[in-house]
Amino acid sequence: MKIRKIIFNLHCYIGLTIGLIVMLIGATGSLLVFRDEIEALTYPELMTTVGRHERVSVQHVLDVVRHAYPQDSVFSLRMPRKPQQVYLLKMNDANSLFVYVDPYSGKLIGSHQQKDTFMGWIAVMHTQLLLGEQGKTILGVSGLLLMVMSGAGIFLWWPRKGKISQGFQINWSGAWKKRVFNMHRVCGIYSVFFLLVIGLTGASLVFNKTASGITDFLTASPPRPAPPLSGHPGAEHAAPPLDELLRQADRLMPAPTTWISFPQTPRAPLVVRKKTSAESHPNGRNFIYFDQYNGDVLLVENASTAPLGTRIYNVFYPLHVGTIGGLSTRILQMIVGFLPLILFITGYIMWRNRGKGSAHKKSMITFNQRRKIYMKDIETKDFDEVRKT
Repeated sequence: MKIRKIIFNLHCYIGLTIGLIVMLIGATGSLLVFRDEIEALTYPELMTTVGRHERVSVQHVLDVVRHAYPQDSVFSLRMPRKPQQVYLLKMNDANSLFVYVDPYSGKLIGSHQQKDTFMGWIAVMHTQLLLGEQGKTILGVSGLLLMVMSGAGIFLWWPRKGKISQGFQINWSGAWKKRVFNMHRVCGIYSVFFLLVIGLTGASLVFNKTASGITDFLTASPPRPAPPLSGHPGAEHAAPPLDELLRQADRLMPAPTTWISFPQTPRAPLVVRKKTSAESHPNGRNFIYFDQYNGDVLLVENASTAPLGTRIYNVFYPLHVGTIGGLSTRILQMIVGFLPLILFITGYIMWRNRGKGSAHKKSMITFNQRRKIYMKDIETKDFDEVRKT
């Protein structure tokens, strides 16, 4: 009973500490599961175009954006994955200025700061709590605490009389406090597996170096190779146009290109990212690194031939966003994201009721103690003296 009380307090106070954060992250994550679809409906003038036959060169798109935004640097470029999708260029960093270009006309469609749109604000809230790197750390720690709280919840849920089936059913009879308790208990056990996965994968995405190192250690796998460095400027020949690098990447790996990451430092490479049909990761985990000065291939990183530890770690993000099983798991992930809201509300009600019950019990104990003292004084003293006191 002492151990159970300790685990109960652990479960209770972790829930009160991170409950609001988990509830907020769950709700925002549910919306982000269908971010592309929501944004296409909300901002069709920016996100979609009329599909045609031939696209302009990617180098032309890059030149148009650089000319329109000379004070900003191109951070990355998302390739259209559907005929109606446009080019998205992220400027300066991953969460700053978003620029959209029509892939068929090459004209600039528009731009906005990510946090200025509803879904962009939701994304920054979900990944950073609007606090930057500090917010990421808070989310990572919350993910670890969510795992501890979920494990404690399983221990508390386990029926002591062996009637496990009753733990999966809500008993709607009895007092409302009992119904709240049953709702919390049943919703918790149905969602605990998903909460464990979300906590594990979310923390691994924040503390990615530590998580990948642990995965490599547990699987006795070599670490993922570090990104290679470009040479020095002033090489004998200049880098070819971006479209030529993309054609070379297609020859090395015949799969759709999803993103292009541009070098942000003098020694950083240009990275072409690809997704094969066998991958569950929405962006793919195949990378081709080019020297930014002469266009030489520095490294080809193929997800299918990566070490076991790297392949396991590559599954964490698809698990976190629900893409590992297609549309059905995305819908399931969206539903699961709202379960922390139910758990936090019911848990808070139970905590408040328990606090009121404890205060009432304490007041009754104090009253009974005073009554015993009073009756004892009646037996030993004169009644008039007792009444005066």
